[in-house]
Amino acid sequence: MKNYRTKTLCVALTTLVMSSALLIGCQGNEIPSIPIETQLTSSSAQADNTITVSASGKVTAVPDMAEITFSITTEDKDVKSAQNKNSQDADKVIDKLKELGVDEKSIKTSNYNIYPQYDYDAEAGNRISGYTVDTTLTVSDIKITDAGNVISRCVDAGINSMNNISYFCSDYDDAYNEALKEAVAGADVKAQALAEASGKKIVEIKNIAEGYENTSLQYRSGSIMKNSLEAAADAVIMPGESDIEANVTVTYIMG
Repeated sequence: MKNYRTKTLCVALTTLVMSSALLIGCQGNEIPSIPIETQLTSSSAQADNTITVSASGKVTAVPDMAEITFSITTEDKDVKSAQNKNSQDADKVIDKLKELGVDEKSIKTSNYNIYPQYDYDAEAGNRISGYTVDTTLTVSDIKITDAGNVISRCVDAGINSMNNISYFCSDYDDAYNEALKEAVAGADVKAQALAEASGKKIVEIKNIAEGYENTSLQYRSGSIMKNSLEAAADAVIMPGESDIEANVTVTYIMG
C-alpha cells in the first residue's frame, strides 16, 4: 500500500507539471501580433494632418515725421581759423533751429571732420594749402509740414550741404497691426485652398509665428518740433507713400 501511494503521488505531480506547461504554451500562442501602423503616437498622427503656410500683408502709409541731416563746411588756410569759423556758423544754425521750435534734445552733432587741402607742385610735390572743417548735424522730430521751412531757414543761417532726409510714420504701430491682420487672412485663404485640394478641411490654427519686421519707418516719440512762426519757405519736401509690411507663418490642423 505504501508503494502504491508513492507512485500515485508521482503520477499526479507529473500530470500537474505537464498541464501547467501546456497552459502556458497555449497562453503564449494566444498573444496577437500588433501591426506597426497601430503603434503610431497621437502626436505623429496629428503631424500628418497639419499644413503650414506663409503670407504677408501690406499697408500703404504717408510719413508725417522727418529727420534731416545737413552740414556746415568751412575752409581757411589756417586750421584754427577754419575751426573757429565753422563753430560760429554751427552755433548760428543751432540757434536758428531752437528759434524755429526744435528741442535741443532733437539736435545732434553726428559727425565732425578736419582734413587738409593739397596743392600739387611739380617741384615740391603735394603741399598743404589749407584746411576744411565739417560739422554734421542731425535734426529729428520734425513734422513734414515744417521740414521745408527748417531747411530753408538753416541755409540762411549757414548750412551749405544737405546729406539726407529720413521719413517716419507716427501711426506706424496701427498700420503694422493692420498689415498683420491682412497677413493672417492671406494665410487662411492659402490654407483653405491647399486643404481642399487634398480632400480635407481646416479644423483650427495650431500655431502662428511672426516673421521679420522692418521698423525703419517707425517713429519713436520724441520732442516734436513746435509750429514755426516764420513764413513757409520755398524748399519743397515730398515724402510720398511708403509700404508697411508684416509676415506670418501659420500652421493649421486639418480634418
